[in-house]
Amino acid sequence: MTILRAFLTFPNEAALIGRMLAGYADLEIDLMHSAKEVRADLDSTLKAMFRTRGNAQRIDVTDALARQPYHALGIGTQFEMAIGAVRYCLRIRNLYAHCTWWDDNSAQLAFANLEELAKENVAVTDLHGLAVHHVTVPHLEAQLAYFEYADSLLIWVIQEGNALAGRPAFPNRVLPAALVPPQLLT
Repeated sequence: MTILRAFLTFPNEAALIGRMLAGYADLEIDLMHSAKEVRADLDSTLKAMFRTRGNAQRIDVTDALARQPYHALGIGTQFEMAIGAVRYCLRIRNLYAHCTWWDDNSAQLAFANLEELAKENVAVTDLHGLAVHHVTVPHLEAQLAYFEYADSLLIWVIQEGNALAGRPAFPNRVLPAALVPPQLLT
């Protein structure tokens, strides 16, 4: 095996990274639902969000479509908190999505972002200028817990919005306790 060989050595880290990279799509789907529910329009919401290419733009579109309706329902602050949490999850996702991984014999999974080196305005003659970072299972677990928090907050906003607007909603909704965003890097 030559692709992501280091993930064989660090399977727990690999699983957590994979869940965040692949799971970010679930956050985008819940973003879409948050706008769709408050606007009662799946077609326009889906097309406005997913005809655009960038993840950050999808968050911006959702914010533009749903911010005022959620404020009108009295839960605009919680919607803004959810948008902020998803933005932070995107930062985590992008940190890991645009990098290379290897075992540098430090007993931790190493990674570096080639884009950082490519942005330098000097000639690159080797890869020694890469900023090497490491991940640990506890740090990755804290980041994944933040993804779960962001998702729970979005679901609460959707359901509370539905209840306030007189639409069907899940009973016994509990606003998730605020969670401090984990550090991007250890």
